[in-house]
Amino acid sequence: MTSEQNQFTHEVVPGKSQTNVYWTAMKKEQLFISFLIALCLFTLFPAYGEEVLIGSVIKVVDGDTLDVQVGPGKHRIRLAEIDAPERNQPWGDEAKQGLAFKVLKQEVRVVVTDTDRYGRQVGKIFLGQTDINRSMVSEGHAWVYRQYSQDERLIEIEIMAREAGVGLWNRGDAVPPWDWRKGKRSNRRPGRTDGEQATKKIFNPIG
Repeated sequence: MTSEQNQFTHEVVPGKSQTNVYWTAMKKEQLFISFLIALCLFTLFPAYGEEVLIGSVIKVVDGDTLDVQVGPGKHRIRLAEIDAPERNQPWGDEAKQGLAFKVLKQEVRVVVTDTDRYGRQVGKIFLGQTDINRSMVSEGHAWVYRQYSQDERLIEIEIMAREAGVGLWNRGDAVPPWDWRKGKRSNRRPGRTDGEQATKKIFNPIG
């Protein structure tokens, strides 16, 4: 090989290396951008198969039910995994007011997880990044609905709310809504303290 050919080879090979480096860098950048997009979608939207509604809350029915206007349609939403006092139950009005204060006339995101026997869509409500379902429990406006709950963190939140005595936990005779609906109107039993009653309700999920 002549000296001229050697020189040509040395000039061409670095050019190829630079091209390869360029395309490798481009691929890495594209992969990184794709990762960021996927991360954002994972954060903003639920797992495959779950419906997402974005709309304005036009009515709060009680502490765990509200109406959301989505375009021309109205959706009645039952907050998933929690159970607030009934409207005719002690703390029912306070629970309704607590929910209304948070979301009434606000734009929310609803992650629909089910439809109940009354035809209401069941879901998790988000105001920005705030999980409203969890907020209702943490402020003592609702119990964890153990029969339907899959969020283990909710149990911990309820225990902390009870121990802090916030909201309905400030009452010694608080009755879970599922018992209230069955006609039970008192949580007091002879020989048991309020704390023992509350602890029993916390750690015995309903079937």
